[in-house]
Amino acid sequence: MHGSQIAEFPFEEIQARLQLTREILPSLGQKLLQIQPQLHIENSANSRSDLALMNRADQEIEGPLIASLRETFSDDTYHAEMDDAAEDNLDFTWWIDAVDGTRNFIHGLPLYCMSVGLSFRETPVAGAVYVPVMGEMYWAISGSGAFKNDQPISVSRIGEMDRSLVATGLPYERKEIITRLISDISAFVSSGTGLRRTGSVILDLCYVAEGRFDALWERGVDPWDSCAASVILKEAGGRLSGFSGEIFDIKQQDLVASNGILHTEMLEILKQAREIEGIN
Repeated sequence: MHGSQIAEFPFEEIQARLQLTREILPSLGQKLLQIQPQLHIENSANSRSDLALMNRADQEIEGPLIASLRETFSDDTYHAEMDDAAEDNLDFTWWIDAVDGTRNFIHGLPLYCMSVGLSFRETPVAGAVYVPVMGEMYWAISGSGAFKNDQPISVSRIGEMDRSLVATGLPYERKEIITRLISDISAFVSSGTGLRRTGSVILDLCYVAEGRFDALWERGVDPWDSCAASVILKEAGGRLSGFSGEIFDIKQQDLVASNGILHTEMLEILKQAREIEGIN
């Protein structure tokens, strides 16, 4: 098992919250599968109505999900992609992305997921990510290892960039940083790395955790994207940081994740990309 214990870690309380989450997600995943034909992009006329379809997918799941959790844990704080108005509880805070990969979802692609992360006193401590089409549940509690369904998972042992498979994404708000994004991609292509883009940073993190991908870098990440999957990745033996190698905080927007072996080289490639672009 990977991971380290957290001081004053209320394991049983965290475990109860994660268990409820794991019970709730599959039924809501079935609901997503049922409504997907209604929310297909062919039912949309333009980009504005595309956005409405994506928002509806989130709303159909987010409300019932939070309501189900609140029935048992009413004093906790809930942050979600569609509703982020909550004030933080000093102890338990939930970070929820009801559908990550909504663009994939409305196009009928299977690469989308549901993510529920939990932090305790501002430290991510547990998370569950459910992939409805595959029936796959990734989950972890800090200090207890990472799992897909009931099987332990761990990161890859690939140690060479030219043998690696690295994921990245493109943030929705990217016009102002397009040169930076191109510099990043160019630097990784030059390294001989195999690049992939699934359209879901949460799935990418889970895929690094189980060794399907070896690393990723991403800009414009929100806390509901990173909370659950960051716990899963760390418990699988992976490493997360900011672009300069600093300890990753879920409120940071730029992250690097890896199997640990490739991390220093990932950071060096990103540094080279910034130097090429003229950013210190």
